[in-house]
Amino acid sequence: MWLSLLFILILSGILTYIILQRTVSRMTQVPLWILWAILMTPPILTGATVTLSKQIPVFPVAIGVCAICWSIYWRLLDWGGHRGRATDPILPPAEPDTDRSIPEIVPPVAVESIAEPPMVRPIEPEEEATLRTCFAWNVFFLDKIEYRPQAVLCRGKLRTEADNAYATVKQNIEELFGDRFFILFQYSLSTGKPFFALVPRPQFTKITQSRRWLEYATAGLLLLLTLASTTYFGAVLAGSPKDDLSRIITAGWPYAVSIISILGLRDLGRYFVAKFYKIDTNLPYLIPLPFPPGTYGSLVQMRSPIPDRKAIFDLGFIAASLGLLMAIPLLIWGLSQSTIVPIDLKSTLFSFQAFNPRFSLLLTLFCKLALGSQFVADRAINLQNVAIAAYISLLIITINLMPLRRLDGGYIVHAMFGQKPSAIVSQLSKIILVILGVIRFRSSGFGNTDLLFLAIVISLIPAIDEPALNDVSELNNWRDALGVIILAVLVLALIPVPAVLMQLLGV
Repeated sequence: MWLSLLFILILSGILTYIILQRTVSRMTQVPLWILWAILMTPPILTGATVTLSKQIPVFPVAIGVCAICWSIYWRLLDWGGHRGRATDPILPPAEPDTDRSIPEIVPPVAVESIAEPPMVRPIEPEEEATLRTCFAWNVFFLDKIEYRPQAVLCRGKLRTEADNAYATVKQNIEELFGDRFFILFQYSLSTGKPFFALVPRPQFTKITQSRRWLEYATAGLLLLLTLASTTYFGAVLAGSPKDDLSRIITAGWPYAVSIISILGLRDLGRYFVAKFYKIDTNLPYLIPLPFPPGTYGSLVQMRSPIPDRKAIFDLGFIAASLGLLMAIPLLIWGLSQSTIVPIDLKSTLFSFQAFNPRFSLLLTLFCKLALGSQFVADRAINLQNVAIAAYISLLIITINLMPLRRLDGGYIVHAMFGQKPSAIVSQLSKIILVILGVIRFRSSGFGNTDLLFLAIVISLIPAIDEPALNDVSELNNWRDALGVIILAVLVLALIPVPAVLMQLLGV
């Protein structure tokens, strides 16, 4: 058995390093081997546990180790990007300044690191007059032009609709300078006023056909590995013998197909939205895990800037909506096939044999809808495999709806309110989640720390997100309405069932 584990670890280690090299190697100065070691810590610890104790790590511990490693990974990635964005192929570093809008896209470097090299002007002095002609007084009245080492800031007063101003100025600059610059339109975080920024565009190389086929091959291999890992753990959850391959496949495939379908559809939605907005991205790479649940979804790395806030919204909303539209029907069907058991007051988020959904109003309503009069007070649910897969997927989707950086909810809130307000909402959501964790901890007799632990891990995720190229133009009304609806799902999933409603529902 240990030889099989060693082979899987070596194969997953090679694939992890290839993915890191293809996705983040040019985004950070942190050595790849450090990032690789952090990501490989959970499977290595799992392999050691299985080899030494002949047991799979308990679900909460496995999820906790994975969450901590991923938090450290993102922190290091951000820290390395802050120190070394000169290697970033999209946006180079900006000089530290009181205006924090550009540094939030392109994090600032230390003053000493930019004091030694000579000042670099993105445009020549004689080109400034040409640049000024791009700003009509009735579109964006230009007050002044400021130079940064590798960016030009154009400050002034907006005189028309933001969409019209960005389209007009962008067209004028491209007619005079070609595709020499990225044209950014953002709010200053210090003054709250919109400004344009011109960042030199590097020379891009098209992905060769051989590299594209390598991407397809990597995605296909990871899909097969994820199918194997989720099938195995689906069989374990069903109580199937671990030494009978045919019975493992028979018992495990419903769980595997369900969780891969839900999470895969979610990430395919994000991929096709990115393609629609002409954002360079890789195929979704499903990530297999050597412990339950077998996968936590897929990796989609966007390698070019997001054009505007509409695109930001669609990236978050469509991904989350597709996941919910697949997860909810499967959850209700799986719950209808589940059985009722006596309640266990020590039940956690991952107690699938005695699942108590009352920590979530949304889950309680689904359970009541699926089980009807069978689901009453002092009763829990022994979840069927499809219900487990749908529940875990719903939990992952709900976590991703948190309004935090790089998560679906972070995209949605940023698109609805803008960069600075969304950072405030993110900080408030962290505090609220910690409070909910404390409430659950106290209501369980000080023995249930799962939600509190999850809240602490989530609080490590940075709040503020990178703005789009046009981060000033606001959403239309129907997108705002959809955003409110999808965030309402997050609220319903997080709040416990009020006592009055529990009496009305008889649960």
